[in-house]
Amino acid sequence: MISQKTKRVAVLSGVVFVGMCVFVAFAVRMIMLESVVLSEQVAAIAVDQSQQVAFTRLQKLVQETASERSEIQSFFLESQSDSIDFLNYIEQLATERSVALETINPREIEVEGKTFLSVEYSLEGSLGQVEGFIQLLENIPYVSQLTAIELERRSNVVWQADVIIDVAVLTYEPTL
Repeated sequence: MISQKTKRVAVLSGVVFVGMCVFVAFAVRMIMLESVVLSEQVAAIAVDQSQQVAFTRLQKLVQETASERSEIQSFFLESQSDSIDFLNYIEQLATERSVALETINPREIEVEGKTFLSVEYSLEGSLGQVEGFIQLLENIPYVSQLTAIELERRSNVVWQADVIIDVAVLTYEPTL
């Protein structure tokens, strides 16, 4: 027969076994819940690290392209003072080429959502001087286009041209 002591030990062992099973099941459940939270945190860290890497690359790109962006920006008029500098530049070119130049009605215009400084010039000089100056206007170091050219002979030596040139104006504020 089984003694009382053996029965007590068996019952106590059973209770301890059931308690341990409940404890192990609870621990496994807690580990699984915490692993889900940990997985989410690891994913968030990975996203943050990838964003930091992308930001670092972008900063490096900004630094490496500063001179190129500055050069490109120089092809555009940025402000009212740049417009005045441009007009003075064209007048200086005319003086250097011995072409009589009159600036007529400079104004800002919008074309297809882009802003331009539109300037009409009246030129006077020999045919070679006028043609040469028009070629200079075609190749000035700005984003520009000649929109109209009218050439007229005034005498055997003197030619007159009316030229309209549109020069691109930078319409955004650089943030860097």
